[in-house]
Amino acid sequence: MILAIAAATVASFVWSAVLYGAPPVAAYVQRHSTPRPGLPTAVQMAAVLTRSLVAACLVAGLMHAAGWSGTAAGAILGLALGVLPTAILSGAVVHEGIPVALAGIHSLDWVVKLAVIGTLVGALA
Repeated sequence: MILAIAAATVASFVWSAVLYGAPPVAAYVQRHSTPRPGLPTAVQMAAVLTRSLVAACLVAGLMHAAGWSGTAAGAILGLALGVLPTAILSGAVVHEGIPVALAGIHSLDWVVKLAVIGTLVGALA
């Protein structure tokens, strides 16, 4: 289980790095986000890695509690859990004026991240 969680954590971190590193996405996010001044990049990356680890532990725990295994079960669970960040981000659009496209990028990140995590946890646990 530890190997599955570690692999899922790293893979989801890599996915986010690829998504947010893509020139059109990076440029858009930079124009429409308000980063915390003075927050070192290493701290930001550690936060992303920690969120990925927490998500991987959650998915692994849910799969274990439900007695599920396999890539399909993991992917379906990950996709189902992807509804939550999407719903939360829709609130940011409605109540905080976050641009729809920015929320969409963050939502895409989480939906894919959770599907990747679920698939890897299902395959390796």
